[in-house]
Amino acid sequence: MEQSQFQTLVALGPVLGLTLAASTAQAQTTLDLEVLSSGDATVFVQAGDTVDYAVQAELGGAASQGLAMFAFDLVYDGGALTQADAPTAGPLLQFVAPLGLNNPAGYGGTVRGGDLIQVGGAMNTINNQFAPQPSGSVITGIADGAPVELATGSFVAPTSPGTYTLRAQNLFANALESQAPAGHWVVAAVESGSVEPLTVVVLDCGATTYCSSKVASVGCVPAISSSGSASLGGSAVLTLVADDVVNRQIGVFVVGTEAASDPVFGATLCVGGSVSRLIEPALSGGSGPAGSNCDGSFTRVIDSTFLVNSGFGLGDQVYCQWVFRDPAHADGTGAGLTNAAAFVVCP
Repeated sequence: MEQSQFQTLVALGPVLGLTLAASTAQAQTTLDLEVLSSGDATVFVQAGDTVDYAVQAELGGAASQGLAMFAFDLVYDGGALTQADAPTAGPLLQFVAPLGLNNPAGYGGTVRGGDLIQVGGAMNTINNQFAPQPSGSVITGIADGAPVELATGSFVAPTSPGTYTLRAQNLFANALESQAPAGHWVVAAVESGSVEPLTVVVLDCGATTYCSSKVASVGCVPAISSSGSASLGGSAVLTLVADDVVNRQIGVFVVGTEAASDPVFGATLCVGGSVSRLIEPALSGGSGPAGSNCDGSFTRVIDSTFLVNSGFGLGDQVYCQWVFRDPAHADGTGAGLTNAAAFVVCP
């Protein structure tokens, strides 16, 4: 209801014989959850990579004295999960048996069908000193005003390229309110705030070919083949080779950020984009008189230095092609073109 409408009804209340009571919503403490990997909400990985994660949380909304208990599920749509890691130091040790309370499978959660059920635990807010366990202390201020890692772990990236998520759901939590005279703590239910998943992008790091080569003056059709993958971190290299090139000719490696289909030199330039560039000339090699056969070739190694110097970053799509001299070609352009290759820059 608009504020002006409410005020109008209040003014008309006595005339209509109505009594309107203004409703007041009770402030509620909330808990925001975020799943991160090395501080990032989105990670780019190769198939089969191990991905480390952390579930961070921070209290918001109505004031409290810190987190007293929490539980949530973790669901990963890229495969099965194992138990999360329990804390080995810090205040969250008070949430782990025997100092605190957690489900029978432990603080790291029960695994069911590859999902983690009931990750978490609680502090001993009832101060039951006569029971053999739990025997921990109540610590205030946890997740209040600064995020805290509630759980950590790792999983394996799927073998199929695509986008996957690791998300927390079914949050249940309490926060400390006050301490009773007997040493027992009063707690209040916490509502779920924002819940942000970790997005995992599994990249297809091998190169694929596209577009058509120009038939050379001596009848051959140059073709690109590839091996390896383009790694920005230097863990792997991508090698591109163009075979069946006219022998002993100068060629240049054309690189861009988009695929194209532009008519040029009686053929198709398959590389475009705002940062399209020509890389230093190379000789095709081969035997016999220049331009007499098709045993020439070009090779380009795509390593981290090449990628950085060319201005490419993680997850960028790269398109490339060779353009070379073919002075004897019947169309008079004096040029030949290979087909093109495309690849993604991987970690």
